[in-house]
Amino acid sequence: MRRLLLNAGIAVIAATFAACAGPEILFNTSPVSSNTVWYSGREFVTETEDSVTVSVAFENELEGVMTYYVVVGNLGSIPILVAPENIYYEGTYQEITQVSDFWTANISFDTLNGNDTMYAINPETALQGIDQQVAQANATYANQTGLNAATGLLQLVGDVTTIGQKKTKEELHREDEARRNLAESQASNNINYSLQSASLGDQRAYWENAALRKTTLFQDNAIGGRVRIPVDLSDWDGMTWKRLEDRRGRV
Repeated sequence: MRRLLLNAGIAVIAATFAACAGPEILFNTSPVSSNTVWYSGREFVTETEDSVTVSVAFENELEGVMTYYVVVGNLGSIPILVAPENIYYEGTYQEITQVSDFWTANISFDTLNGNDTMYAINPETALQGIDQQVAQANATYANQTGLNAATGLLQLVGDVTTIGQKKTKEELHREDEARRNLAESQASNNINYSLQSASLGDQRAYWENAALRKTTLFQDNAIGGRVRIPVDLSDWDGMTWKRLEDRRGRV
């Protein structure tokens, strides 16, 4: 009966926490220019200046990071350097406050404020961070595996030194429990390491292959890839963001 009540209590707590979670509020962007081209489900807007052409399409926004697909082409004779970390989002926003039962809008166009200018994530920096996480994961796994091996060795030595001695049920129970705990610890260590390695591998594959990388672009060559720009939505509570109808920006 006690276990049944405990399970029921855990179910109630789990249901309570599940009910508190809500979907992330997402937003979309669309180009101001009507001169756009659709390709593979993306709406591209293109600008050309000084023999350099740039096409940009918004893909999505997830967990406070906007993703754009950017294509850069060099039509001139002078090589150019494509540096994703220099791409930035310069935004303006409509700040909405509630007065009684009415909504009033105060428009801010302070795009020169540093808080409104957000630079893209540098793929090379992201890859360096992933390498550091891989090294840390390897070290943690090796340390835990070594600790488990040492613990297992101590248990084996203890078993050898007590050969021929009669043990109580309590002692046998403690030894069995210690062996189970050791096996569970190593199994958990293996699973965590495997999951972390797979996740870091996926992240590395993205930044190596899908992201726009720093490239020297010669005449009549083009390169494309995804660019991720973090955006700070901490100033917007749920109600304000739902009421927000106008958030303009320039990439």
